[in-house]
Amino acid sequence: MFILSVAGLLMGSYVLQSFVRQTGIVCWTGGGCETVRKSTLAYPFGIPVPAVGVAGYTILAVLTFLRTVNEKMAPKLLKWILGMTIFGVCFVTWFTYTEIFLIQGICTWCAISAVNMIVLLALTVTSMKRGKKYETHK
Repeated sequence: MFILSVAGLLMGSYVLQSFVRQTGIVCWTGGGCETVRKSTLAYPFGIPVPAVGVAGYTILAVLTFLRTVNEKMAPKLLKWILGMTIFGVCFVTWFTYTEIFLIQGICTWCAISAVNMIVLLALTVTSMKRGKKYETHK
């Protein structure tokens, strides 16, 4: 989970710098990334969408790292990770909808980030289930 969080942070940082500098993004879907970057809908409340991703992935990276080094706090940290990943999945679902139906362009990086966040949520839920199983077998 830590590695996926760091990967999301790196992706988000790359896209964010492009949003801030107003420069092109390497995109595998033709001009989808540029269409999204140039849309006012990609700046809710004046904040570039990738900034939300960078903040979220930074928090997840810290929480997942702390979970690996502090066994005593791991269950509590996992609940925070669950909250962050649920928020993340809700956010990427909203933005994917916005890309497809309102902006009418799909950013490859956003799509990869969406899948990454869904995988992080699935891993979090799996970790929680394993933790409950382990507690009942003590």
